[in-house]
Amino acid sequence: MRKAYTVEPVEEMAMMDAASDRKKPGFRSAEIFREIIRTGSTRRAARELGITQSAVSQYLKLFEEAVGESLFVRDRRGLIPTTRAIEIYNRVDRYVTTLKSIEREISESFRTDLNSLTIAAPHICAFRIVPEIIKVLDNLDPTTEFHFKALRYDQIMQSMMTGEADIGISRLPLDERFFEWQAIAESFSVCVVHPGHPLAQKDIITVDDIASEPLIVLERDYTSNKLGLASYGHREFPLKPKVHSDTIGLDASFVAHGIGVAIDNEFIARQYDMFDLRIIPFQPAAKYQYVVFWRRESGRFSRQSHIVQTIVDVVSRSTERWQNAARTDAR
Repeated sequence: MRKAYTVEPVEEMAMMDAASDRKKPGFRSAEIFREIIRTGSTRRAARELGITQSAVSQYLKLFEEAVGESLFVRDRRGLIPTTRAIEIYNRVDRYVTTLKSIEREISESFRTDLNSLTIAAPHICAFRIVPEIIKVLDNLDPTTEFHFKALRYDQIMQSMMTGEADIGISRLPLDERFFEWQAIAESFSVCVVHPGHPLAQKDIITVDDIASEPLIVLERDYTSNKLGLASYGHREFPLKPKVHSDTIGLDASFVAHGIGVAIDNEFIARQYDMFDLRIIPFQPAAKYQYVVFWRRESGRFSRQSHIVQTIVDVVSRSTERWQNAARTDAR
């Protein structure tokens, strides 16, 4: 049975006095309100939080005063949350969960004895290349604990800047003032189509071929082109989007269901092996340079470090397998 540790009433009341002066629903009162909802009573909430029941009641009073209304109906059955209380709880629960996660990440980031590696990469890389990288790195050092952050390109750079990620997989351009990198793949545009689609029989797909096709595209907020135009080489054409996504690479799942076609690049398309899709060169093609990158002047990584070299080798082998499979399919 969980042992309850009681905070001294004087100390707890002093904290409440400060909160009362601010007249704001601070984190502590919101956390206690959340625990009352979760446990169903002030008594059980006090036991879980390790404070007195009277302190819980006082914090609840402060929270209700800040919100501007009573959040519970009090009857012989105990505290019954109102509809408004449930709405507030859903938001508070998300906030508390996020804050506790941030607190945990901050505390762990300063541990020097933790052998961990956090990799940031596009979501779709979780299907193939990141697991391959982790498998090889784990064989080299089984004591390593791995974390994977599935993010958009802008989020990958941000997570590297803040130190939330140790190493990233992204595409150029990157800001050389803040990052160093090693090239891992040169990639060109491809069109991704369902095998039953008429375009699936073509060797090359052009702009004219897809001019009237419904496209699976990234939301404009997450693309470099905000004008509703796709630009390849020196040619532009208006998009005819069918589905908008906010996640890199997941357009393949929509194409697999026969909803539309997508324009990607070879590096991203290699992650689609689990889908029965045709990946066909697209003309005129745009060129992309994918890299593994790290914060400049990092004491842990360089172009010669074994982690960077391992990632380069894994991607190189993956590229070779994909190209051999593509040649076999073309015969």
